Amino acid sequence: MIALPAEDRWVCAARHFATALLMHWGVCEDDRDSILLIVGELAANAARHGRADMTVGLTLEERSVRIDVADGGAGPAPVRSRRFGTCEEHGRGLDIVECLAQWSETRRGRDGWQTRAGFPLASTDVAMPGRTGMPRGTGESESVPAAHAVS
Repeated sequence: MIALPAEDRWVCAARHFATALLMHWGVCEDDRDSILLIVGELAANAARHGRADMTVGLTLEERSVRIDVADGGAGPAPVRSRRFGTCEEHGRGLDIVECLAQWSETRRGRDGWQTRAGFPLASTDVAMPGRTGMPRGTGESESVPAAHAVS
């Protein structure tokens, strides 16, 4: 899990964190690309609607990866657009997640919104199931010095 400021400029740090973790786990490139798209969309929503911080976490389960993103937003429930024919620049993130993920859920938490999504892995030849966070001993990523990695 990584905690970041809820700002658009930190979304790429969330993707970099997820990339390193997925590569460490040995997730195949096609699955990794889809998971990174989910992470990017959920982190962008959290950055846009959160107050101060957002957290992004990935969990390797038996044959899937669970993505958890939370923000401190106090606004209304996120809305799925269903307006794919328009020229709107925003509002399709949860629709994209829904198309890519096997399942997703968004709920109001004590301090903001929490969204979870599950992505089934094509290959089961990955690291130990149940492994979460960054590998032990890696500490914080040098590319995101202001971020706080939690394992």
